[in-house]
Amino acid sequence: MSRRNALVTGSSQGIGAATAKALAADGFHVIVHYGSRAESAGKVAAAIRAGGGSADVVQADLADASAPQQLAGEVARLCGGQLHALVLNAAVMPVSDLAGCTPETFDRIFTVNLRAPFFVLQGLSASLVEGASVTMLSSLTARRVVGHLAGYGSMKAAIESMVKQLAQELGPRWIRVNAVAPATTESETVAPYTQSEAGRERTLAMQALKRIAQPEDVADVIAFLASDKARWVNGAVIPVDGGSML
Repeated sequence: MSRRNALVTGSSQGIGAATAKALAADGFHVIVHYGSRAESAGKVAAAIRAGGGSADVVQADLADASAPQQLAGEVARLCGGQLHALVLNAAVMPVSDLAGCTPETFDRIFTVNLRAPFFVLQGLSASLVEGASVTMLSSLTARRVVGHLAGYGSMKAAIESMVKQLAQELGPRWIRVNAVAPATTESETVAPYTQSEAGRERTLAMQALKRIAQPEDVADVIAFLASDKARWVNGAVIPVDGGSML
């Protein structure tokens, strides 16, 4: 059996890192992408190799409008034009309420969270093999008010629309496009919030399952979507939120 290749954007920490490790455990050769955390990305790749898997590391600052095409070209080279799983996870989440969001902040959210996944996918479309899985990252904020994240939540809502459009477009090639929509998930980025008493109480109050989500909780669902067990799942947005919308 030929090697199966996967790219996970933004996989130096959090959900991305957990997803890279989960896909490696399922036998994928994983391309670990990072924007600025080179050391962290290297540790993720090293952990994959220590567990018997294989990994490459690539860098691209997706806040740069030219980066998606450059990243796609490098990934196509690394995977020999044969990509089996694409996880578009990279995102930024600054405060983006109406009162305080600057045009620069809004543009950065747009560029990284919405524009970049579209053009990374466009650049890698020719490399996606029949049966490939594309998974995008939405968020609870696309459907529910969580903090001061109007700009961020709006981009995640657009991701959910994009999933349906692209699932239809790529379906004839038997390429599936889905999304997962996590609630607040423990990571280096949100640790100051989830480890505060107020942040923890607010997070747990929304959920039927009273626990802070761990990156692996989301990564396992993404790994399922990348597997043949999810071969008839297409154009779906799967909540992975502990029952936060009940």
